[in-house]
Amino acid sequence: MRKFLKVLVMDARFYCQLKYPEKTTNRWRLVLVILQSRGLWLLTFHRIAHISTMHKNYRSLGWWVARGVESVGKFRNALISKSELLGDCDIAVPAYLSDKGYIICGAQSIGSGSILHDHVTFGNVVGSGKRGRPHVGANVWIGPKCIFAGPLTIGDGSTILPGTYLSNSVPPRSVVKGNPARIIQSDYDNSSLRKTLKIVNDIPV
Repeated sequence: MRKFLKVLVMDARFYCQLKYPEKTTNRWRLVLVILQSRGLWLLTFHRIAHISTMHKNYRSLGWWVARGVESVGKFRNALISKSELLGDCDIAVPAYLSDKGYIICGAQSIGSGSILHDHVTFGNVVGSGKRGRPHVGANVWIGPKCIFAGPLTIGDGSTILPGTYLSNSVPPRSVVKGNPARIIQSDYDNSSLRKTLKIVNDIPV
């Protein structure tokens, strides 16, 4: 339990830094974010689901409690956030899932420091026989209305601009845009972009 609470606080601090980039994170701001951020609740319920999925122990009361909370969380996420995340998706700490929801996540893993905005879908390629699930690296920025399909890997520090449809892997620090997706810039530092929740539709070359 103590470890889980530590993870929750780390996620909440990340949300605070993004929501209030010009202000110092204090206890009251942290509590406010925990109470009000739908995306943080979505992420927290997913972390509980991940524990119950990956660490099955039918003899443990704690595991049965986690299963019960997972069921409540799935209902809440579908109703309020309009989102669904597979329980075995490993999301590293910290991460950001948009408060606006509409996240359908069949990714295998999402790296630390990554930011996912709303209306993002991860899944298999339909109709091509291509199987496998996406892997998202660390410090990746993903804009709204993006779709990722198939056994692709998004390299660390990559930036996926809004409206992108991606079905192939991209190297680290790439800027990707379009449908079909194409790399429009390489070796891009997205650290400033990942300090706020500002949405950008293009990156100056």
